[in-house]
Amino acid sequence: MKQKKTMAYFQKLSRAFLMPIALLSIASLMTGVASVFLWHDQLKEMFPIITSPAIQYVAKLLESAGGVVTNNLPILYCVSISFAMADEDKEYAAFGALVGYLAFLVSMGFLLSVNTGLAERMPQGSVSTILGYETVNTGVLGAIVVGLISAWIHNRVHTIKLPMALSFFGGVRFVSIATSLFFMVFGQLIPFVWSYISSAINAVAYAVANTGIFGPFFYQLGERLLIPTGMHQIWNTVIRDTAVSGVYVFPDPYGTIEGARAAFAAYMGSGVLPDGASLAEMVKFLRGGQIPITVFALPAVAFAMYQCADADKRDKVKGLLLAGACTSIIAGITEPLEFAFLFAAPGLFVIYSVFCGLAYMIPYILGSTLGGTEASILGLAIFGFLRDDATWWINVGVGIAFAVIMYFVFKWYIVRFNVKTPGRGGDYDDQMSMLDGIIDLNTNDPKVMKAQVIIKGLGGIGNIETVDCCMSRLRVTVTDSSLVDEEIISSTGCHGIIRPDQQNVQIVYGTTVGMIRDAVRKEIKRQQQKEEKK
Repeated sequence: MKQKKTMAYFQKLSRAFLMPIALLSIASLMTGVASVFLWHDQLKEMFPIITSPAIQYVAKLLESAGGVVTNNLPILYCVSISFAMADEDKEYAAFGALVGYLAFLVSMGFLLSVNTGLAERMPQGSVSTILGYETVNTGVLGAIVVGLISAWIHNRVHTIKLPMALSFFGGVRFVSIATSLFFMVFGQLIPFVWSYISSAINAVAYAVANTGIFGPFFYQLGERLLIPTGMHQIWNTVIRDTAVSGVYVFPDPYGTIEGARAAFAAYMGSGVLPDGASLAEMVKFLRGGQIPITVFALPAVAFAMYQCADADKRDKVKGLLLAGACTSIIAGITEPLEFAFLFAAPGLFVIYSVFCGLAYMIPYILGSTLGGTEASILGLAIFGFLRDDATWWINVGVGIAFAVIMYFVFKWYIVRFNVKTPGRGGDYDDQMSMLDGIIDLNTNDPKVMKAQVIIKGLGGIGNIETVDCCMSRLRVTVTDSSLVDEEIISSTGCHGIIRPDQQNVQIVYGTTVGMIRDAVRKEIKRQQQKEEKK
């Protein structure tokens, strides 16, 4: 039971990271577009209109808007994590985290101002100005800790009842009071231990750096293998947004920045490399290494699956695979295609993950300087084609080579091991036959189709009361168990169906169950909204 709760907690935490990561991606794109007009001298020579005051003004405005995000990343993580991890009254949890983080900064800063000897003993770069306070710079890691503790406090005190004379301050109003008091005390303790924490982080960073050319490989291999668990965002944040991927010292106003993602945004905004750092080292964990897969190799994999489909079913699966390929190229989103073979062939997914790791490692070995936060054709254009400092042709060359290799590898594996990819009698085909004429199917997304079949097998949305999951089982409470059709549910590729009692159904899917649960919940909501409009 404890293991199941831990897994659920970390899956929830992984989703919490998505809000600041999505915002950071947009901010980086804005900064990237601005940097092309601000710092690309060759482009200015080719198109003198770029130097006009109006265009330069807009470019600087975009750069400033992007900098608001990249320069305040810790507080964004803090607030979003507290919001996501709160059970209810989430807006009060977010506000409580904001107040708690400010109290945390003020408390640490006040201690350092009084105990000057302690300030002198702090590691270099550990003391800086944050939100106007001279304090200990705990970076994104400290903000994550504050956000998690704030959510924990909120979940325990947001319904508290105080004596009548103080009742106005009870309930959700007490959350920010509790967090401010707690972090005033907490902030008095952290400076004494931060030097040890900082040393531990530096040790991890040193270990990652010492993996040499294998660092990018292990990073991307780990991210791909974590995709089925839904916890890859935690991995991304730890690697890209902390000192693990480096500490960079920029000229003012940027100063010392932890993490490659924020550092690359600062580089685009300033046009100046940090002291003692190379661009190739800075970008080795960023999205440039994924472009060979998303823009080139995955579309080739989709074509391989199309060619392996039964001749009479190719027209049916064409839409699915074409949509997946376009999503990968245009948006850099890989899950629709990955899920087309993940459920059917976990071994093939491991091979695919190795290729993803190599797609990061090989460009790094060849000295690629293509960075960015978008692994799409748009990211390739903004952070590659339009930048004179990006050796984008390395990643493109690797992508073309991988497209050819992975096409033949996938085609051989699918045929050799009779993998039930779309059009070969697997989940997709069974789902299409189950859905035909019964559910209005307006999608080619495998996850959505799987969710629709599951809902049908459970007796429809009217028969489903709750949907949740543990580490490997989709746990559903139904109104009438006689409406549950196990044959339909079995067509979704589950490993087993368990009925502990008359109202509960447990469907075993393994480590991908978290994503399946989310897909079912989303589809139920969509169908309910559709019914309400009738």
